[in-house]
Amino acid sequence: MSNVINTRRLPREKPEDCLACRLTGAAAFSGLGVYALYQANSMGTFQRMRPPGSPLIAGKITAVLGLVFVSLGLGRLVI
Repeated sequence: MSNVINTRRLPREKPEDCLACRLTGAAAFSGLGVYALYQANSMGTFQRMRPPGSPLIAGKITAVLGLVFVSLGLGRLVI
């Protein structure tokens, strides 16, 4: 008799998240994205004339990050 242990692993299915986990993750990502878009708006990013003293690039970067986080929130909800 041999004491050989089978070390091969069987393929497992990907675990599914519960609905509460999906909703919480989607709300967190979307909330962060909406807040970033709100901050970009307060920096004057979406206005035709930029207010004096507002940053040039930071508002645009914040707006892009806001869109990314809102997209991640929607993706977390759907996928």
